[in-house]
Amino acid sequence: MNAKLMTLNAAIQAGLRLFCGVAVLVLGLWQPVAAQEDGFAPKAQVDARVISQYEYKQRVLLMTLLRQPGDIAKMALSTLIEDSLRRQAAKALDVTVSPDEVQAGMTEFAGRAKLPLEEFLKALGKGGVEPESLRDFVEAGLLWRGVVRAKFVGSTTISDAEIDRAIGAGAGSGGEQRFLLSEIVIPTGGTTDAMVLARRLKLTATSPQAFGMAAQNYSKSATAKAGGALGWIAASALPPAVAGPILALKVGEVTEPIAVPGAVQLFLLRDTGRAGDAVSGAPQVDYAQFVPPAGSDLAAVRLGLDTCDDLFDAARGLPADSLRRVTVAEAGLPAGLRSVLAGMDPGETVVVSGAVPSLVMLCARVPQSDIAPSRDDISGNLLNQKLGLLAAAYMAELKSNAFIRIP
Repeated sequence: MNAKLMTLNAAIQAGLRLFCGVAVLVLGLWQPVAAQEDGFAPKAQVDARVISQYEYKQRVLLMTLLRQPGDIAKMALSTLIEDSLRRQAAKALDVTVSPDEVQAGMTEFAGRAKLPLEEFLKALGKGGVEPESLRDFVEAGLLWRGVVRAKFVGSTTISDAEIDRAIGAGAGSGGEQRFLLSEIVIPTGGTTDAMVLARRLKLTATSPQAFGMAAQNYSKSATAKAGGALGWIAASALPPAVAGPILALKVGEVTEPIAVPGAVQLFLLRDTGRAGDAVSGAPQVDYAQFVPPAGSDLAAVRLGLDTCDDLFDAARGLPADSLRRVTVAEAGLPAGLRSVLAGMDPGETVVVSGAVPSLVMLCARVPQSDIAPSRDDISGNLLNQKLGLLAAAYMAELKSNAFIRIP
């Protein structure tokens, strides 16, 4: 397979991990929700397409079954709107996927929950999720992969000079400088003057909390729901227009408004580090998520915890899926959980709200391997990051140009 397409697959598969990257399907604990209103009534409109109440309820059930953290109701509608825009973009570019490709994507999705597809669908069915709902979600992700390939892969290259700069910055030794960023993306061309708004936010969104709130309220990027959290980005992968302003920041500072094609951006520097650091910039996180019995006092549970091992005592006698201990690539975490873990220290806990509240504890940040990456590895990493940024910017542009109505 062409090396670009392999790296594109790696970059876009993060979208398929939105619901099940580290989630384990909860079997037999959820029952179908009886429809209390017309399933064909509109929930939202995206240009000429109507998203029905039925589609919305199915997406809520799917995200709930897979324990997606955060505000499931809002995220379910947001992902359905984005799926509609993905399909529109695919149609405009004549991008299609075959039934066999969709079936393979569903099989891969089920494999992330360590289940054969047939068993996975049966488990979803017990919770009220129809196979077509999973099929629609997977198909939209595959179409988006094709859209990104069609728009960006041919014109996105990694030069030898970029690889050399990355090696000079420490990428070849595992010590390249990286930045933990949050963003606000304000599209231009709307009724609001994007530059004026960005300048106002530059003056008011001066703390991580204020910046996160501003991102949720004003940003049109896919990261808006997570407070604009982007995660770690290598210095060599920063686009030229934003590299200089970000390199000049101190931790906690916000860039001046940056004009890019179709938008004005602000970036908050949350932390800096090098890829080989044991804590800051580590590419993997070891964490535990504990779901106590209904009615439990989570505050009391937290008092008795010093390390993740203590959670095994708290979970003794409970169903096996009450406690999950996972080590996973930081970039592979769902956006909501990634933003939660990003601000935590090892041994720290936080309560994650949702249909069933849970307790998340950061066990450790896992250092990068001492094996130095090859030039091909560095090129692939740079391409992944560029494609991810291009795809996010394109989705923000599609949202800005679409007629989106929520009754």
